Formats: sequence, structure tokens, C-alpha cells
Amino acid sequence: MGSKKAVKVGYRYFFGIHMGVGKAIDELVEIKVGEKRAWSGSVTSNQTININAPELFGGDNGEGGIQGTLDVMMGAPDQPLNGRLAAMLGGLVPAFRGVCTLFYDGLVTSMNPYPKAWTFRVRRALKGWDGAVWYPERCVIDMASGAIKAMNPAHIIYECLTNRDWGGGMDRSRIDDASFRAAATALHAEGFGLCLRWVRQDSLSAFVSHVLDHIGGNLFVSRRTGLFELTLVRDDYDPELLPLFDEDSGLLSIMEDDNAATAGAANEVIIKWRSPIDNTNRQKRERNLAAIQGAGQILSTTIEYPGIPTDELAGRVAVRDLRARSVGLKRFKVQLDRRGRDIKPGGAFRIRSLSRGIEMMVVRAGRFEDGTLGSGAITVTAVQDVFGLPATSMTPPQPPGWVPPNTTPAAATVRRLTEVTWRDLVQTVDPANVALFDQTSAFIAALALKPTPLSLGFGIESRVGSAAFASAESGDFCPSGLLVGAIGRAETSIQLTSVESIDLVEVGTAALIDDEIVRVVAVDLGTLVVTIARGCVDTVPAAHTAGARVWFFDDYAGADPTEYSAGVSVQMRLRTITSSGMLAPELAPIDTLSLVGRQALPYPPGRLLIGGASYPASVVGDVVASWAHRDRIVQADQLIDTTTGDIGPEPGTTYSCRLLRADNSSVLASQTGISGTTATLTTTYVGQVILEVWSVRGGLNSWQRHRVQFSRTNPVP
Repeated sequence: MGSKKAVKVGYRYFFGIHMGVGKAIDELVEIKVGEKRAWSGSVTSNQTININAPELFGGDNGEGGIQGTLDVMMGAPDQPLNGRLAAMLGGLVPAFRGVCTLFYDGLVTSMNPYPKAWTFRVRRALKGWDGAVWYPERCVIDMASGAIKAMNPAHIIYECLTNRDWGGGMDRSRIDDASFRAAATALHAEGFGLCLRWVRQDSLSAFVSHVLDHIGGNLFVSRRTGLFELTLVRDDYDPELLPLFDEDSGLLSIMEDDNAATAGAANEVIIKWRSPIDNTNRQKRERNLAAIQGAGQILSTTIEYPGIPTDELAGRVAVRDLRARSVGLKRFKVQLDRRGRDIKPGGAFRIRSLSRGIEMMVVRAGRFEDGTLGSGAITVTAVQDVFGLPATSMTPPQPPGWVPPNTTPAAATVRRLTEVTWRDLVQTVDPANVALFDQTSAFIAALALKPTPLSLGFGIESRVGSAAFASAESGDFCPSGLLVGAIGRAETSIQLTSVESIDLVEVGTAALIDDEIVRVVAVDLGTLVVTIARGCVDTVPAAHTAGARVWFFDDYAGADPTEYSAGVSVQMRLRTITSSGMLAPELAPIDTLSLVGRQALPYPPGRLLIGGASYPASVVGDVVASWAHRDRIVQADQLIDTTTGDIGPEPGTTYSCRLLRADNSSVLASQTGISGTTATLTTTYVGQVILEVWSVRGGLNSWQRHRVQFSRTNPVP
């Protein structure tokens, strides 16, 4: 609870931040701050969005969160000046056209003055072209069931060559449109999209070469047309239709012939790729088991393809590269006559040389030497063809053995609200402030079980009536269990089942069974038997049914420090906290409790005896009741059970008792204003009766009263 005076424990920090994303983008889909998702959605044009994640880093009890407005400025040629940004920067401010920028204004952190890094997930394929988008129907490739929208690699290369702003600035007439369209169509059909970013740290030619390495492609200038052509190295040909060169049809000689076995060739390929969804590095591994057995060891090579966005595509590329590295490739330096002029870089053709024992072999063209005026021979460095992108991986993607834990906050389904007792106040509030509370003061607390194993605690929000919910303190989830069997008023040993965090329970602390507070005397973790002392604080012993929940609430209740008045109904919701953040407010169930000012009520008497016995089944003659004094002020934070002798009483305390018929609750006898600890109730009624005994002070009745039923008979004459 604490003092009513506000105490400053830290600060919230509000920043205005202008952030650059890059050139024009198609779509903004996610924002992360401090590697935690602050917002997700879809923004494709200039728009103002609200980011509402104030508990992203733990709220005001941690490092705050993100809550404010974000202006998305796509950088269109006619983009107007952002008034809020201009007001912050002052002076002459541009409209920031031609680049995508973001302006955020709002909460960035609490308690910690150092803001966390922002990262953005964006998509870009159709925006920012120099002129119209080339072949737009095949520009975007949907991958991972639409979760990833990658760009066609042929379009990436095309734009790198033609963009006059940041690319090669080449006129589109210098591009062989047919070859580029054929490559784009093939890549789209294969689902071979890339997610790559060029930040000018490398040369543009190196970036294009990197794209070609990803897709297994060739970019060259045609010797016939002088146009740039793009071809793909694929197993997409009919060998019988390929050009054939032998001694009778253009093969002049084979100048070099490397037929040696590829000792030490890689038999395992590890592809490193990057997931654009969570921006994490991943790996895909493929092995040639026959090659491993032949070599007697694993010879591994690692290749980085950061533009590959899915595990499935990484698997196919791994198979391609494994075949290229593990098979014993035959390499040739072939001399052809002018009939070899139409062979293109990366193109496939056949050679036959019976003198060398080559009946027929398909090879791929590599480097060309066109010869001189004195010698028209064409020299081609070629390699036996083993390339081809398979439709499926040799080994399908295997589900990981480790399943990441679910840290999504879930609503607490098992919970209850309770009014704070005098003992709770004495434990948590200093004496000077306790003295400020009067009999109308009332406070509320909450108990809850963990909804998931990784739930850390819960934040409390409360309100009265239709007012807005106000954030209060945070609470810890409570150890708990269920009664295996029913218990009566006098039983002190209980068996539990369905326990939660029972190992946290300490001897001497309080527990709550229904509305009865008990003291923990002993705990057996092996048998789950708990020994208790009954009727503590402002409660009396009561019977409890099997399945009743036992809350071991000392140190595990979430208290609202707001001081309410007796008679007020308070609404409260509990927002679960995990490492991923706090449960959304709209997902937290709302509970209501009407307050009675419980902390100011006198304690009920203890040690009730009827005719000298505890809870007798029958009484003959007059009903003689006795009890022990209780004093909430003197008892303070002590857990005094019902069997203890006199304590107090609290000044001004008297006792009342009455005898009721059990069948219709009519009063048979009663006494009020009793200052002592005994009373005799006389009646001639024979049958089941109920005795009630309670405390009174200053017109206030104790929160609970003893209520015992038994059979009354007249004495034998």
C-alpha cells in the first residue's frame, strides 16, 4: 500500500525521431525496437500510424515501451512538407522527396534515458524504378505461402544495369529483352526470389555477380547482337538437340584434359541464408553420403547466400552446389573452328573424341578466346555439365527437434479478488501512514495462477464505474493447490492436488481457503500434505468442500495501492507479463469486487466453545457459549489462530450472539453488548438450531461470525 504521497521513481522519455529507411519502398510491414516487435501491419502510402506498445520493455516497472505516432513518408515526387517534422527541426526544412523516411514522436523508454535501436521490415520491388517497371507481371515472387514477397533476380539485375540514379544508367535498348524475360519467367516458375539489400559498400558489378552466384546465371554481351543477355544454368535441354563437335564437325583439338579424380572435393555443403521475417541467420546442410563413404571423412564447405529467404529454396541451392563440388568433374580446353561462334557463355554443347575415349559428353562453356586474324580457332574452356536446379531437395526440410518456448502473454484464467485486511496493511505500510486510515478506507488485492510456465507476473489495472483503467502495481503469481477431500472446522491436516509452485510455500505464512485465512504449520512436499492452524486474522473456521482452492498468498498477492471508500465497487484486470511483453488490455478479463472497509472491522472472537465443547453435535438444556478476546491492533501482523486464548480486546469491543431455528432462521434467543466472554441462551425449542457469535465495535460488526449448527433437546425431568 504505502504512503499516499506520490514518490518519483524515474522518468518517461519522449523523443521526436526522424529516421531514413532508404530509396522508395513498396510497403512497410513491421517495426522492431530493441529486437521486439512494436508494430506490424501494412503501409503502402503516406500515412500516420499509432504505435501502442507502452509495455514493450516492461512498462514503467521496467524500461518502458513505445507509444506515439509515426508518420510514414514514402518520398513521392509531390510529397508535401511534414508540418510536425518541420516544427521540430525549425528553419528551412525540405519535404524529403525521393527517399522513404519516418518521423516518430512519443514515448521511447522509461527509467532508462538511452533509446533502443529501431529496425524496419520493408518490401521493395515495384517502386523506385527509373521509368516504368520492366515486366511487372513477374517482378514479385510470393514465397513461404505469401509471407515473403521477394524480388525476381532477373529484375534486380535489369534495374542495376538501367537505373540512372544509382545503377549503371544503361539505355534499355542495350538489353536483350527476350533473354531477360525468359530468365525472369523461369525464375518466377521456380519460386526463386531474393531478398537483398545494396548499401553501396560494394561495387555495383560485385553486387550483380553476387546475384548471379545465387541463381546460377550468366550475364554477357552477345557477340552477334552486342546486347546484354542473361541466361540460367539449368538442366533444361534435350541432349540430342545440342550442337555436336567432333573431329569431323568443328572440333580441332582438345588442348587440355583434366580427368584426375577430385580427391579432397567437398562432400558436404552448408548454405548460409537469412530469414527476412525475423532477420536471423540460418543454415541448410546437404551431404553426398556416397562421397563421404568413399573419402572416409566429411569434407565440408560453407557458402553464403544472404539473399535466399526460405529454407526450401536454400535446400534446392544446396543440392545444386553439392553436385557441382562433389562430382569428379572433367575439364577441357577445346579448340573449335568458326562453327563454334554461336556458343554462349554458360551454354551447353556436346563433344566427341573417340581417340580420347569420349563417346559423347555434354559440357558447359566457360571462358572464350576468339582467336586472331592469323588463326580463326575459337578456344573454349569447358566443364562437364552437372548443373541443374532440382525441383525438390535431396533431403526435405526437417522440423527442428527444439521447439522455441511460447512467450506470448496469456490471460490468467484462475484468479480472484480479495479485500485487504488490517494485517496486510500493517505488513506493508509504515505506522505513521497506517494511522491516517479511517474506518471508511478500503483496499483491494488480486490473486492469480500462472497461465503459462513462462509467465513472469502480472500488471494490475483498476477503475471505478466507467472511468478509464489506471495502472497500479504489479503482482506475482500465487502458489496454490486444490483440496483432495472435504474438511470440517476442526481439521488441521489437508491433502492437496493440482499444486502450483508449492515448493515456494514457507512455514508460518498465511493461506486462504475460500474465505478462511489459515496459518501454514508444516508442508510435506513428498505427500503434498499441509498442516494448518485455523481461523486466523479476521476469519473463523469453516467447512470446505473437496476441490476448494488453497491460495498461499503471503508475498504473492498483487495489491492496488489506491485508497477506496467502503461501499465502492472496483473493477480490476490483470495483464500477464512475459519476456515478450504484457498482455493486451482488451484480452484481460475484468473482475469486480464490492468493498466493505474490511481493514477497520473488529476481529471476531476466537476459541468458541458450546457447552465446553468445540462444535458439538447436540446440546441438552440451555446453550452456554464461551469465547476468547481478539484485538486486531495488538495482533498486528501476527497469525493468531482460533485456538489461542485471550488477546485484548480492542477498546470499545463488545460481543453479540443469538440462537436461530435452522429451518426458518427465526430468532429463539439473543444477547448484545456483552463485554465478557460467555453468554447463556435459553429456549424451549427442540430441534436443529444455529448459534451465531460475533464482535461489535463503534457500530461495526466483524467481517465474519461464528455460525454453528447442532441439535438442541430439553433435559430429562
